[in-house]
Amino acid sequence: MLYRFLSALASIAVRWYYRRIEVNGIERIPPTGAAIVAANHWNALVDALLLGTALARPVRLTAKATLLEHPITRLLVRAVGVIPLRRMSDERPRGDGMVVEGRNAESFAAILDALAAGEVVLIFPEGKSHSDPELAPLKTGCARLALLARSERGLPPVPIIPVGLTFERKGAPRTRVAIQVGVPIRSDDLTAPSPQAVATLTARLDEGLRRVTLNFPDHDAAGQVLEVSALLNQLLDRVRPLHAPDAPLADAMRIAKRLEAARQLLPAAPGETVAQADAFLTRLDAFRARMRTARIPINDLWLSMSLVAGSWFAVREGAIALVAAPLALWGRINHWIPITLARWLGNASSKNPDEPAMHTLVAGLFLVVAFYLAVALFIGSHHGIWWALAYLFSLPPSASLDFWLSDRLRRARRRARAFVTLRLDPQLRGELRREASDLRAEARRLDAALR
Repeated sequence: MLYRFLSALASIAVRWYYRRIEVNGIERIPPTGAAIVAANHWNALVDALLLGTALARPVRLTAKATLLEHPITRLLVRAVGVIPLRRMSDERPRGDGMVVEGRNAESFAAILDALAAGEVVLIFPEGKSHSDPELAPLKTGCARLALLARSERGLPPVPIIPVGLTFERKGAPRTRVAIQVGVPIRSDDLTAPSPQAVATLTARLDEGLRRVTLNFPDHDAAGQVLEVSALLNQLLDRVRPLHAPDAPLADAMRIAKRLEAARQLLPAAPGETVAQADAFLTRLDAFRARMRTARIPINDLWLSMSLVAGSWFAVREGAIALVAAPLALWGRINHWIPITLARWLGNASSKNPDEPAMHTLVAGLFLVVAFYLAVALFIGSHHGIWWALAYLFSLPPSASLDFWLSDRLRRARRRARAFVTLRLDPQLRGELRREASDLRAEARRLDAALR
């Protein structure tokens, strides 16, 4: 019961913080039976919250044991059944400088018990949260557990399901997250958890995780590839409805993977191909600068320019704003103080890129719930319990509507400005559309040349 309640709270919190959470491949999570979900670890506690709320089945979470050192997090960890895991770096050396062996024996036993009960267990095999552009070397614990479940508990081979988390900007509110569920890793051909079997299964997991994550040799390469992939993702896209104005983040990931493969092939490519790639990037950068100057979103270039379409857009969006604004305003009034304070606390208390989202979400949960209760108690004492309950029930949907309407109105203003600019300047519209079409064709030619 407590898990379901906290899961509902966490689901609301992450969907208020992130504008869109895309989940792909969810059907690969088995509907019943034991399974291990192995995910990359980019954003501290937020990763567990996202996966715990996005996956179709209840998830038994694991977390670093240092969370038990704080009284609040210790209470939360124990209340929801989180299994603590101790990293090597968490251990204090003995007098001889060595750390205590078997530090996770009890935790491993608890995970095996959960698997024997047919649960889904979440593990972060990198063993740490980080901002590196590539997967960290995987620890062997995940593979060992999958093999121990078979050899010690007599379970059928437990699938390890690689899951990739990709953040548009992991610390920034109202951005997007993509959750990619990969093909389950099987261990049917492996039996006892021998060092060789563990190494083999860990290597399979590493390969599976790399298929659903982005990996670059350094931050410079990551920045260059991701910038170009985001631009190409818009350039190759179509006009989209306002409720889903962006091309899926998963599409940008696919383009980024292809770009990184092409970047690695360029040094060995013919000089003509290298020159074409350089010229293409120069044109792409100039096109982006021109679009920014004109303040036109790239995938709005192909908007219909008819007065009928423009009039219908204005009437529809105006009606939506008029109908939704009162309830959205109610949500804004009741949440502005706690959410603004949570964001300030999240940024002020963060010392590295892994912390802003986590600190903001934790502070937001506490402050919003405290604000709800304080105002509800005041209303209840002056007007009765039914008014207090009505007030409480109105808050989550009104806040969600406020976030949704704010995002939609922001996008509608940009689209209206693009429509007016393009309609009033047919020459600019024609030039930009021709350049976009040429860049699309050139991107496809370069892709074919570098395959």
